[in-house]
Amino acid sequence: MQTNNSFLSAAPQAENFWLLPNWYTHLAAHTFITTFIPIPKDALELLKEGALDDLDEEERIDAMMIEELRQPMAEIPGNCFLCVDSCAPTDTERFRVKGGSVYSPRSAWRILRESEKVRNAARAGEVTSICLRPFRNMTAAREFRLFIVDGKLKGMSQYHLIRHFRRLEKIKENLWNRCQLFINAKSWRLPKGNLVMDVYFTANYERIMIVDLNPWGGETDPKLFKWSEDWQSVPGLRVMAPPTEISGDVNVSF
Repeated sequence: MQTNNSFLSAAPQAENFWLLPNWYTHLAAHTFITTFIPIPKDALELLKEGALDDLDEEERIDAMMIEELRQPMAEIPGNCFLCVDSCAPTDTERFRVKGGSVYSPRSAWRILRESEKVRNAARAGEVTSICLRPFRNMTAAREFRLFIVDGKLKGMSQYHLIRHFRRLEKIKENLWNRCQLFINAKSWRLPKGNLVMDVYFTANYERIMIVDLNPWGGETDPKLFKWSEDWQSVPGLRVMAPPTEISGDVNVSF
């Protein structure tokens, strides 16, 4: 088990900075406390393959990893949220039903093994550790995706595109200004280049917490933006528009 809340004095490297074990040491004071459990080579091979021809070996690895998870999970009060370096197992039924909450070591390891996202990340060399955090219910209206260009905030989007949140209209400018100040203050902890940061405002929008980092472009969802945006124009915070109201006589035919 490895828990690290210290900061590195060296400048962060751009390569793979978005992987959680890489950025955590630079930004730990501004994210949720995380425990890292290194994955042994044989367990990593099982994650890559999904199953082994040698069932006895597969059972041995399963038992080993369940035991590796037992004590770290016991030290986290309540349920845990788990992921690997580059992704969470959001494509599993258990994750969708429980919102990412997991209690038992057996369930935690099973969810990782069932996830195609985790399997693909392991095959791509983007998995070294299981990452554990205390689970918390996240309020959808307080989570945002930030688009950072060379250490400057150039765009900000509502993260959960499920509906218009009326409360955001009155505080849009304030949230944008606060995130600008936050990124300006922490830019020296970020590598040169572009990256995407997901943040969460705690109750009453008091504190900004980093949830995740993602690579720029590619498969990263730009939310309410497009990757072809003119990012130098500082488009600000975008939120979903309110529903359109139709008045007058409306004729509908089928």
